[in-house]
Amino acid sequence: HAMRVGVVACGYADGYPRHALTGTPVLVDGRPSRTLGRVSMDMLCVDLSACDDAGVGSPVVLWGEGLPVDAVAAAAGTSSYELMCALAARVPVVETD
Repeated sequence: HAMRVGVVACGYADGYPRHALTGTPVLVDGRPSRTLGRVSMDMLCVDLSACDDAGVGSPVVLWGEGLPVDAVAAAAGTSSYELMCALAARVPVVETD
């Protein structure tokens, strides 16, 4: 069926799990969404069906505030430890309290 799809500039070269399946949770503009298709080296696609206001520059949370790394790890069939250890040096890490 027809749907809006967003492209996120993050992929397995950044440490996102290459084996993450369609449906792995993400947040777009603070709203729950999911990945679509395969994760490529430098990008992944997300479903924007529930994100009417999403557009170029909309914030996407792959894990972090509002989306526990454990939820992403479970959906990707791995552990949160593996996800955190796989982050590439080119990925900025923002720590919050």
